[in-house]
Amino acid sequence: MWFDHFFGDQRLLEDVRPGTFIKSRSAVRWTEGQKLKYLFDFHVQWQLPHWERYLRRVRIYYDSNSEATKFTTQPGQAIDPGIDPATGVRKPVVGARIDLYARLRSLVSIDSGVKLSIHPDAFIRMRYEFAKPFGEVYLIRFSQIPMWQAVEHFTDTTQLDFERTITTFSLVRWANNVTYTEGSNGVTWNTGVSFLTQLTPKSAISYDTSMWGVNYPVWTVQNYRVGIKYRKNFYRPWLFFELEPEVTWPRNGSQKDYTGQRGNSVYAFLATFEIQFGQ
Repeated sequence: MWFDHFFGDQRLLEDVRPGTFIKSRSAVRWTEGQKLKYLFDFHVQWQLPHWERYLRRVRIYYDSNSEATKFTTQPGQAIDPGIDPATGVRKPVVGARIDLYARLRSLVSIDSGVKLSIHPDAFIRMRYEFAKPFGEVYLIRFSQIPMWQAVEHFTDTTQLDFERTITTFSLVRWANNVTYTEGSNGVTWNTGVSFLTQLTPKSAISYDTSMWGVNYPVWTVQNYRVGIKYRKNFYRPWLFFELEPEVTWPRNGSQKDYTGQRGNSVYAFLATFEIQFGQ
């Protein structure tokens, strides 16, 4: 839970995030052979604590327009309603989420809203999550995320993670994702292993490896990735920065904005400054 909360991971099952939450991220990304890209992302959510009882679990949220998503979301992972599948760029989204059932190790939620653009796109999404510990050091997580969009229609993502605690301050995670998109042949998939370790109470580092691809017309790996993410809380409890170098090996330029030939490595570096407030 500490790692999921510190890195802002959606795997966090127990809803310990505040009811009102504001987060902005400013970043600069360098990719080998390209110009620097300046990225900005903004998120706000507001709980309705003073409304009628059945609305107390409702949260209104807004996600800004951002290019950052196409660099942080890999194929096969869950598709957010704001993301344009053709470009990977996020469109502004306004929505409402309600947790229908929430316990320490399971969660059922549903959210609905609209993607703001010239042609608005309404959506509805349901999420089911479950975590099962085995012994004192093993944990299995399962997630199912179906989503329907008026313009882009139906997608469904299955996620299965295996985790093992190494020490009190470190763990290994093997994450697997499969996504089906209506109208496409086959599925996109992603698998990767991460080693996370807490350096201090205010800093942590994650060493990540992953690969992703498709299963049609044959099972094919489109890209390999090795990366490191260092995250630190500094000066004030609401200030963070991240340093994230990575190297990928795309095949035939299969990943957008990567132009390397088969087997060529592509180096990149992302530096992020984050501000977040909550109560």
